[in-house]
Amino acid sequence: MKPPNLMFRLFLSRLVFAVLLATASASALAAADDPVALLRAEIDEVLGVAYSSQNPDTIAERIRPLLEKDFSAELVTRQAIGPGWRQFTPSEQKKVVDLFGRLMLRIYSNRVVGTQRPRSITYATAQTLAADRVEIPSRVVPQNAGQPFSVNYRLIKLAAGWRIYDVLVEGVSFVANYRAQFDELVLKGGASAVIQSIESKLAAPTTPRS
Repeated sequence: MKPPNLMFRLFLSRLVFAVLLATASASALAAADDPVALLRAEIDEVLGVAYSSQNPDTIAERIRPLLEKDFSAELVTRQAIGPGWRQFTPSEQKKVVDLFGRLMLRIYSNRVVGTQRPRSITYATAQTLAADRVEIPSRVVPQNAGQPFSVNYRLIKLAAGWRIYDVLVEGVSFVANYRAQFDELVLKGGASAVIQSIESKLAAPTTPRS
């Protein structure tokens, strides 16, 4: 049988460990429920992976798994397509989500992440848009004396947590920009016209305005 003082020390050490574990868990839960803290952590993770290699040509592919986790590709696509979404068959919807999700992540990688790590990114307080939606303004300062620019993230609270459903670069909404293009395509050729358009964009060389 262990001496009483040794048993007490074992009990005390286990108690301290349990308290530390509970505190860490509570902090993690609090951070997960704070959209600004979550967004900051996600972008830091993206930048860390993006610039872990010296090859700028592979940035988009390296960060794609992270962005797929951070964005709600289905919601972004549905909003970009608009009312015409209901005309698509389930298989067409699935294909459009896959294609448009790839296009969205490529454009985000090119415009926001870029080929050089930003000098700094600052985040403002989240602005409530609805009970389950917020907008988080940020300001990006590029390297080499580039002009700072604003990037506003719109997030929605889903069962799986906060997810990005739109990005506004210098006030231009990604969703709204493509909604204007897709409205006309849906009217002219339905899902096949939308699919062909996205496939053409993905096949074209990457440019800042792809």
